Amino acid sequence: MRIAIISDIHLGDPMSVMAARKGDPVNGPIELGVGYKEFKEKVEKKFKKKVIGKSGDYWLDHLVLLGDILDFSISSYENSYAVGKRFFQQLKDDGIADQIIYMPGNHDCDLWHTVEYQVNVINKVEKGELPKPFRMSVTGIIEGRKDMEKTENAFTLFKVTPRKNNEPHMYGGLFLDKITNPTTCFNFAYPNLYLVTDSDTILITHGQYLDMYWSVLGKWVFKVINGDLDLKDPNGLNLKEMVGINFPLNQLACSGVGQAAPLTEVIQNLEHDVNNKNVKNITKYLKNLWAELKKVVLFKHFIVWLILRCPLAKWWLKSEIIESVGKMTSSRYDEEFLEHQEVRDRFVEFYNSSIAEIDEINQAKVYKKDIPAPTKMIFGHTHEPISWGDPKAPAIILAQLPNEKQPFRMYNSGGWLNKIGKDGKLEFCGAEIFFYETQEGISSVRVECK
Repeated sequence: MRIAIISDIHLGDPMSVMAARKGDPVNGPIELGVGYKEFKEKVEKKFKKKVIGKSGDYWLDHLVLLGDILDFSISSYENSYAVGKRFFQQLKDDGIADQIIYMPGNHDCDLWHTVEYQVNVINKVEKGELPKPFRMSVTGIIEGRKDMEKTENAFTLFKVTPRKNNEPHMYGGLFLDKITNPTTCFNFAYPNLYLVTDSDTILITHGQYLDMYWSVLGKWVFKVINGDLDLKDPNGLNLKEMVGINFPLNQLACSGVGQAAPLTEVIQNLEHDVNNKNVKNITKYLKNLWAELKKVVLFKHFIVWLILRCPLAKWWLKSEIIESVGKMTSSRYDEEFLEHQEVRDRFVEFYNSSIAEIDEINQAKVYKKDIPAPTKMIFGHTHEPISWGDPKAPAIILAQLPNEKQPFRMYNSGGWLNKIGKDGKLEFCGAEIFFYETQEGISSVRVECK
């Protein structure tokens, strides 16, 4: 079995080095970037020759796309899908992979919602049936242990019924398959995929649930309004609950922003100013906000209006906001993201939810042998690549592991975007391609587009 894992391509973002429009960001021609060339060369160099399969000859059995692939948060549906069509068709033409495992991130979580609408609402209503509840999470499992690799269900989507006619593609058949000609098999898993090898279980996830907005803001709001959560597990949210409770906020930050017409550019500029600590622009925004607040409360709350008119109150509020912005950090390009204690605390909560999920899988006897607890993780999201086996990779001691002295290691797939450096010139953030081959294990290679 051959697998490659990449993330954060951001198709639709003009900064993507995989594929993007040139010139006009809306109507310009779509071209493959230097990143695609590098990716293709690295795959071919790694595996030397194609695998002969039932559905054709391919370099990979599975290509795992680990989130932020189609960028609905920054680009319109029309543009993201147009660029995506060019990219996916090239993958097909070059025979890169027999199947794609697509795991949405925070910039394309709306794709997961679309899949669930198709499976549980549209397809049901078309048959004259009532809709079924959304499956807030569907777990993917790749069985890579040598004595298990010949099992028919080496790749499984937990609790998803495979096709009955023994096709080489057990799942797929959804709308995105037809983005290429001939069709490509897209399998959707969210938010976790487990790769089980002879030495380790690797937790593969995009990583957005390590960020506060994506993991705990919905929970916090719920507690403020309702006092507490009625959880099945008193120790915390399981994965389905975690995804479900953050569903509205995630959708708002993804398609809610990317499809908001003129407002999209405004929000993107504001986010850019906050991330880059552009105090001058933030001060201008606060001045405009202050003027509007005075208009709103003038006739309703005269006392509040008096406070807002107070120069001291105005100065204090502005200084507090500006100071807070100065302390804010974005997970993107944050080399020390996993060193922040609050991030590690969120990871432990996420890991506990993942362990509960694995226990459910083991009880269902999906495979003859149980899936061990994960000891390593591959994730994206931060655009800061960390190579497989890097001795400096972030580590954390987890009591859930059999050997408490064995650290849990975290590796990152980086991102395929240019960014504007301090000198105003474009810089490539750096990407990592992770490979898995049954006889060889896991390795990775760094991509530096120049």
